[in-house]
Amino acid sequence: MSKVGISSNNKQAEMFYSYYIFGKSIDKPIWNWNNWKKCSELLQPIINLSPELPSIKSSQSIPENYGKDQQNVSYDKGSLKFGRMIWNEKNNKKWTTKYSDKEKWTFFDTEIVFPTRSNCHKNKINPKLFISVHNENLTETENPIVDQSITIHIHSDLLEKDKLIKIEEQIEKIGYLLNWKIGGKIKRPTSFKSEYGGFTDSLWDGSYGLLNTESNDFSDNYKRYGIEHLKKASR
Repeated sequence: MSKVGISSNNKQAEMFYSYYIFGKSIDKPIWNWNNWKKCSELLQPIINLSPELPSIKSSQSIPENYGKDQQNVSYDKGSLKFGRMIWNEKNNKKWTTKYSDKEKWTFFDTEIVFPTRSNCHKNKINPKLFISVHNENLTETENPIVDQSITIHIHSDLLEKDKLIKIEEQIEKIGYLLNWKIGGKIKRPTSFKSEYGGFTDSLWDGSYGLLNTESNDFSDNYKRYGIEHLKKASR
């Protein structure tokens, strides 16, 4: 029986095995179907840890011009729709190909999560599995250090320590597929206590706040939290 919707009284104490992979695409990014098909196969053992099939939500846009002389550009107005998607090959191909041949198509990110983000927020529960894919070069900088990332969060209840080696072997393979430049892992809570009060750096933030891009390393905050380098990334 699904436990979706049951609230946790100790939400912040729950822990996750979290992995962060930042790469530089070669020819095509990871959200190109030919690349993502390989990646989804590598992700499958991690997906199998989820109590139920996770959902997929992708943020993409074909920006629209508006206003006087069409001088303004809106990505919100051009937001693209996919309908409800759960994890399977058909839907993975759908989010990577449905609009990708359109002019000015822009990919932002994709979330693979169980339970859904809205369910978690509504019922004040944590996800069991949360994977996100991010476009790290939305500004279209020429020759960026990294331009794509995948973050993976696995609730500690789903994964015994003796199975971590196999999972991390899969994650290393995903890293090579992304042509990774930096990779890290950390056992973490949903978010961290902020020195200014409250909490910060939620796992829902995806890759935001992870990197100090000027030094091609993790940010001071994440170093303080105890993030470890995945050694085989080519820094």
